[in-house]
Formats: sequence, structure tokens, C-alpha cells
Amino acid sequence: MISTLPVQRDPGEVRRARTHRRIGLVALAGFVLAGAVGLLGTHTSTTTVRGQGYEMAVTYPRISRPGHAVRIQVEVRQDGGLDDLLVLRYATDWFELFDENAFTPQPDAETAGPGFTEDEFRTPDGEVFVMTVDTRVEPARQTGEDGFFSVIGDDGSPVLTARVSTWIWP
Repeated sequence: MISTLPVQRDPGEVRRARTHRRIGLVALAGFVLAGAVGLLGTHTSTTTVRGQGYEMAVTYPRISRPGHAVRIQVEVRQDGGLDDLLVLRYATDWFELFDENAFTPQPDAETAGPGFTEDEFRTPDGEVFVMTVDTRVEPARQTGEDGFFSVIGDDGSPVLTARVSTWIWP
């Protein structure tokens, strides 16, 4: 006669299977909880540097995901009013994380060097210049990148530099 009862399993095997299920459920619950409290979305950071009469604040995506819309903002202040021309240098590799939709304002001139791009802007009256870049993370990007933004002096060397780093969630 053929039995319809399940085959007896080793008690050690049963305990291991139960433990693996519990670990999987805890991991899944942790992932769902992280998403529910907003840990898996886009997070911005602001890096502020000061020196030689300048202050620069760079707001950028610190953590993001492929395809997410993000905004980058660079604010430069100069004691006593801005010079007529402001030159910003930034890391090309870092900017290649993004599909740029619009620079506001548009640079008056642009130059590329090894690993960087320099944009020249005619500045408004006053002590503050703000550049905003509307962008989204490249859909195919799976890793982040480190970068920088620098204000360039009349002699072509950086007056001050803000370091940025973006981490991409897969």
C-alpha cells in the first residue's frame, strides 16, 4: 500500500528551513520599513565652503536612484559685491551622472579641460550669484561618483573648492 503521509524530515533540516524563512521575512520587513520612512528615495546635501572673501554653498543629490529628477544649486557670495565675471569649475565625471535639462542662467562661455568643465558667467549686481541645474539621474547609472565645484580666480587657480559625492541606489 502507498502512503499519502509526507516523508519524515530530519528535525535539523526543519529548524534550518524555519530559520531561513525567518531571516528572509526580517530582511523583507526591513526593506519595506526603510522604503516607508523614506530612506530609499533621493536625499540632498549642502556643502558650504568659505575663503578669500567668498562663500559657496552647493546643494546636490547625496543619494538618488536612476531616473530620479534632481536639482543642483550653486550659490556664490562675495564680500563687497561680485566681480563682473565669475568662473565656476566642476568635475565632468560627476556631472555625467545626470541628464541636464537646463542651466539657469546659461553660461556666457564654457571651456573643457581634463576631468573638468569651466563655465563663465556675467554676474548680477550685488553679492550673490545662484546657478541652478535641472536634471535627472541617468537611467543606466548604477554607481555613484565624487566631484567638486570651484570658484576660479583671475590667475586660473581655484579660490575655493566644495567637494561633493553622490551615491546611486540600484
